Amino acid sequence: MLFLVFYFLLFVVLIFQGSHLAGEVKMPLGTLPEEVGQNPVAAARWGILLITAGFLGSVVGLLGFRFPALAALRPAFSALGLLVLALYGFWIIFLGRKAEFIGKPAVADDHGHGQH
Repeated sequence: MLFLVFYFLLFVVLIFQGSHLAGEVKMPLGTLPEEVGQNPVAAARWGILLITAGFLGSVVGLLGFRFPALAALRPAFSALGLLVLALYGFWIIFLGRKAEFIGKPAVADDHGHGQH
């Protein structure tokens, strides 16, 4: 029974993360500086993937109460959900956000060093 709690919690997290990611592309929350951006197409695709995986895992989990054959698929879907979450975490930390500096670099005046 404890497995089912973590199983459904995993897929609820996937649904919420996907909804947040897909919504942030259209309406940014403003929590990051404007220099740190993300590719909106890739973010929308990740959001759709997370939402789809979350709903699919939830449906399989709920239908498993009615059909024993689907209940046997829960461990495989749990592993798949963890893999999707791990890949999303890797993308968001290492690939998803890039710093792009806007404007011209400041003029170096050496702050008086080297001028005699």
